[in-house]
Amino acid sequence: MRGFGARWGHALAFALALSGPRVAAAQEGPVRMSDLPMGEAYRVEALIATWRPRADVTLSSDAEGVPGTRIDFRSELGLVNESFPEVQITVRPGLKHKIRFQYIPIHFDAVAAIPRPIVFNGATYPAGLLVTTSLDWTTYRFGYEYDFALTRRGSAGVVAEVKHTLVRARLLSAMANEASRQAMPVPALGGVARLQVSTRVSVKGELTFFGVPDRPDGHYGGHIADLDLSAAWNLSRYVGAQAGFRNIDINHLGEWNTATVGLKGVYVAALVRY
Repeated sequence: MRGFGARWGHALAFALALSGPRVAAAQEGPVRMSDLPMGEAYRVEALIATWRPRADVTLSSDAEGVPGTRIDFRSELGLVNESFPEVQITVRPGLKHKIRFQYIPIHFDAVAAIPRPIVFNGATYPAGLLVTTSLDWTTYRFGYEYDFALTRRGSAGVVAEVKHTLVRARLLSAMANEASRQAMPVPALGGVARLQVSTRVSVKGELTFFGVPDRPDGHYGGHIADLDLSAAWNLSRYVGAQAGFRNIDINHLGEWNTATVGLKGVYVAALVRY
């Protein structure tokens, strides 16, 4: 999925190009905080969401020189879709500046008889063995957004952030009990565009991406892309609701461990602002 970032980057650039003239046309002078549309005139915003993504996860874990098997957690270990919470806090110290923090704790449990022999963290699990799987996937995002175009009808900006993802996988059976932990702190850059379609309704598109070319030996490469498309309905200046679609695509190649992850699905959220 190396073309993911390029495809959605072009899509977001096209959206920015479309929204730019409309935003500029609506501007009649310098914008103040009191001029911003409902849902944007805030100093602090809290988002609490529930997200139910389809999870496609493939991991491997080497140990003591023993190569690990690339394990498909959905087809081989019985992973199924579940719902997860999400918390995001946005602080607006200036009209065009936003500081953002996001926390997503993801946890899967599954039980299945594995269809083939696998090697995980140095231990061998034979085919047909009943394995209990636990997968924890916790993501923290620390970011800064600068809205270089800001009017009464919408905005366009750039995003710089650090994503810190902690992955812990555990395979428990009558023959072995092994756990593997991976940490993937990476920077990311991207863009965001918002458009106020009515007094109370706005739409937003955001994409952040980071990629490192794979080395010839197949290690120390990969990418992370995060796409978020949403619409918000503002009941008042202080309270709103949001629904959207999110797609996180990760490919990580390390010296000992690899991970390929796709999380995509819809979410609903409540918004509180001050």
